Amino acid sequence: MKIGTISKVFLDDSTSDQVYKVIVTTQSEGTTARVDAFPLNTNVKVIPIIGESVLLLNGLSPTANATALGDRRHYYLHPTSLQNNVNHNAIPNINAKAQINDQDQSISSVESGIPNVSNSTRRNTLGNGFTEVNVGPLQPFLGDVLLEGRFGQSIRFGHTPKGTNKDTREVTSVSETPNWSSPIEESPITIIRNGGTNVGYNKFVIEDVNSDDSSIWMGSKQTIGLQSSHPFTLGTTPQSSYSNPQIVINSDRIVLNSKTDSVLISGNKSVNVSTPNWKADMDVIFTQLEAITDALIQLAPALTGATAGPVPIATLTAAGPQIASAAAQIKTQLTLMKQ
Repeated sequence: MKIGTISKVFLDDSTSDQVYKVIVTTQSEGTTARVDAFPLNTNVKVIPIIGESVLLLNGLSPTANATALGDRRHYYLHPTSLQNNVNHNAIPNINAKAQINDQDQSISSVESGIPNVSNSTRRNTLGNGFTEVNVGPLQPFLGDVLLEGRFGQSIRFGHTPKGTNKDTREVTSVSETPNWSSPIEESPITIIRNGGTNVGYNKFVIEDVNSDDSSIWMGSKQTIGLQSSHPFTLGTTPQSSYSNPQIVINSDRIVLNSKTDSVLISGNKSVNVSTPNWKADMDVIFTQLEAITDALIQLAPALTGATAGPVPIATLTAAGPQIASAAAQIKTQLTLMKQ
């Protein structure tokens, strides 16, 4: 096993021998070499950037077989956390020497320093297509399993720690404690977040269901303090106090689309819809619509028979109050549904 620095990354599939390939610059006893390397695991990959440091393993090549085990090639592990930064961990300055313009520099020119090229022709020293950004890593809690992307994406497999479970640090605008709560510490919670607040280089951030760009929260026994855009109907447990298993999805826009079949929504208790003007419990609105429909069906024969002669007073007497009562109930419910 040896360590090296990424000097080039191949991102095309024009030839099968270049898929996922990188070039790694290594040094050993004063000798510099450049070797081809491939990810150790093709199912879980972290695409490195120029200047990041990786560990290399020597293993079998695709041409190896039972009689030619000597065919070898290099495999690289995930970039090492030189700067403990989720955005990138390139070695300062060395990445600029590794690759400056569109033509590979010789080892001697790399060792001698950065060639004298103008800023207009200088390549992005971290690699074309990669932009360095200030991304705060997730605040860890004891026992957490965290997956974090380079640009503010994250998945937390966590729980609800008692206290902060962390060392004292500079106080920032980000909450020092989790944004979720539960009396059962070991209750699991999974949070998928895409984009959120940053408070400084390598300063921890905690997911916020209200301010993160987009997020999915899967709770078990936690209270998740989502601030709904509009209130729901009476009888619905407020989000601030609901602590049973729940899934909360929050973003600026949510699209549910079925390509070939239906979108199905089923609620064991009810289905509520809230808009800027209305908050509707589907059970209530459809029950009231059924009542007035039944009353109109009862009145229909009397109205149809009116063309042949006088409508029986008994029929109108029975149907009138029923329609009036159903209409009054619907009006009451509509008034309650009005935002």
